[in-house]
Amino acid sequence: MRIIKFRGKSLNTKMWVYGDLNHRGKRTFIEYEVDCKTISQFIGKTDKEGTEIYEHDIISVNGKYPKLVKYIDEYACFCLANISDLNKEWTNPWQQISPDWWNDFKREIRVIGNAFDNPELMRGGINHEYTI
Repeated sequence: MRIIKFRGKSLNTKMWVYGDLNHRGKRTFIEYEVDCKTISQFIGKTDKEGTEIYEHDIISVNGKYPKLVKYIDEYACFCLANISDLNKEWTNPWQQISPDWWNDFKREIRVIGNAFDNPELMRGGINHEYTI
């Protein structure tokens, strides 16, 4: 069964809170009012240590190749991009997370941070920061 849940940073405590979204007018809640920019959906997968993977997480494959997880409307799915490719204007860095790719690498994937708590991990290939 597919699990649909979200996380966001509480406006009051600045801590991550988890749950389902509730919209009231222009305000968005996950049991608590959260910063809308930090809302991230669970992608339905866990890393090799059992940590849930959310949109805007940064994962590594076998300790290398940091990748950003993001939902891409154009593909209608969660995708990955190498952090070093995000500033390259000549390419579309986003790749769909295919079942074959996931099965090949799932025992090597680890969440190493996220774009909000670890902006230093968002450094691109030419020392620019990628904006979500």
